[in-house]
Amino acid sequence: MTILSPGSGSRRCWTRCRTWPSPAAPADRAPAAVRDHAPDVVLLDASPPHPGAVGRLARAAAAVRIVVVTATQDPHVLVQVLAAGAHGCLTYGHFEPADLADVLLAAGRGESSLSPPAVTALVRWLHDGTRRLPPDRQGPGLTAREAEILDLIAAGLTNRQIARRLVIAEKTVKNHAHQIYRRLGAAGREHAIARWRELRPAPAGGGADIP
Repeated sequence: MTILSPGSGSRRCWTRCRTWPSPAAPADRAPAAVRDHAPDVVLLDASPPHPGAVGRLARAAAAVRIVVVTATQDPHVLVQVLAAGAHGCLTYGHFEPADLADVLLAAGRGESSLSPPAVTALVRWLHDGTRRLPPDRQGPGLTAREAEILDLIAAGLTNRQIARRLVIAEKTVKNHAHQIYRRLGAAGREHAIARWRELRPAPAGGGADIP
């Protein structure tokens, strides 16, 4: 998570930011950091992003603008994140990294940016006639971390790339991957990805109303 200092009106804002997680500032302290620093914008890079975490950040400072960057393209997750308080949502492969600074500055001005998968998810939700959100799903017995790693695997990242993204050891990623395969009854990486894509669609009905 990156928070941009108040009053950042140009690309110089990149020199005035703090990033989590780090050994000195674990992710569970992010809402407190938002309260302490009163940022204009929070950039949250998470795959999958958790609506509860987004909601906690949004409640930490009423004026903060949250931009989520994720490898997840699950429409249900994207809608949940926006409903929880995100003002923008970018999906990897659908934006240019060089444009990210402009997206954050636009967020500070009160503008929203959505990648095509997020736009499609939002429009489908608006048109489905129920205006209800599906429950937060992590798959058959997967932990939040396992679901996060499996989303990155499905996005095509190697174990080394996942380790760097999540700031954990590559051996830890491998251990999680083996546990994921066991939980999904998968023979390997490709089989696990296929099983994950089968399991992710929302069941018919169900879901919590947006307040």
